[in-house]
Amino acid sequence: MAATVKNFDVLIVGGGVIGLSLAWELALQNAEVCVVDRGQFGKEASWAGAGMIPPGPNKSQWHLATRLEQLEGLCQTLHGRWHPQLLEATGIDSQYQQSGSLHLAFTEEQTAELRAKIERWQALGIDCREIDAKTVADLEPALASRSERFALACCVPEEAQIRNPRHLQALLAACQLAGVDLRPHTEVHAFATDSQRITVTNTDSGTIAADQICICTGCWSGQLARQLGVELPVRPIRGQIALLEGPVGLIKRNVSVGSRYLVPRRDGLVLVGSTEEDVGFEKATTDEAIDGLREFAATVAPETAALQIKSSWSGLRPGTPGRQPILGRLPRYNNAWLATGHFRAGLQLSPATAVVMRSLILGQTPPVETPDLSLGLESGLRS
Repeated sequence: MAATVKNFDVLIVGGGVIGLSLAWELALQNAEVCVVDRGQFGKEASWAGAGMIPPGPNKSQWHLATRLEQLEGLCQTLHGRWHPQLLEATGIDSQYQQSGSLHLAFTEEQTAELRAKIERWQALGIDCREIDAKTVADLEPALASRSERFALACCVPEEAQIRNPRHLQALLAACQLAGVDLRPHTEVHAFATDSQRITVTNTDSGTIAADQICICTGCWSGQLARQLGVELPVRPIRGQIALLEGPVGLIKRNVSVGSRYLVPRRDGLVLVGSTEEDVGFEKATTDEAIDGLREFAATVAPETAALQIKSSWSGLRPGTPGRQPILGRLPRYNNAWLATGHFRAGLQLSPATAVVMRSLILGQTPPVETPDLSLGLESGLRS
């Protein structure tokens, strides 16, 4: 293995949307950054998601919000800023748009869950309007024949979406332009430590030295943390998605029913997702799950039953107890950090995660306090 050739300010392990967002944010602060990933950049859960960006509270309402809700509010602002910045820097359009959304409930359980969401959104000042069947049909004609069956419906005008693969391409290009050292197909094999510091990291591309290290490897974060004597409560939860070829404008807004959704793209493609399966690191799609997604889509918007499936795929989300991300310092080490466990919200929370972690790593004051988030290490880790 090659000898150490450079000492970086920060080594980021994991090149998904969290790692690349953090790398770009650090590089904009003139930090020398290296990112390694054992595969291609952005090809795991970051690529596989649907790209929905639910709204969060405005900063004026943060005194009523949990720390996680504050993080969501910060993300809503940052996504709107990052898109034009990345577009100008790279020429890659992630198709970020505030498309709005409909949230629907059929069953008694779904109605109770949605009612609780509406009450919380309204308490936080998020624009959320309960609507009747006629309004559902007027807003989304493809849902008209089913609108009388919804027990409860609401419209959230500020919900946005982004095309994951294009956003990742833009981040990757922006990192290259900012001088980030990007090393795909580079697996971490071991860490060398001295007292409470990680001194070097041994990888496929040689030994890398860095002043600070951040683990951003999603559901694989536990494997790396275990090498450093820390057990993380992070495990893979598979999500499967089907992509339908629809006519442009068939559906205009994100449509959510419980944990499942339809997300329309500008070119007429419609994403239908998603499952939640505790099957370990098994990524294969299943006929049963894809058929179930098609049935769900047809139940909500009957015209989708005639659409062809363009493709289907799955991703492994990093699940944690309480579905809370883990952001902060890795126990036992004063130069090692964690940014993981975002579950279904990795793309949504990525810009705020990058800003918070950049602040912590560089000794700055983060805009969101992490301890109360269960982002906290005291509630999430067993060491």
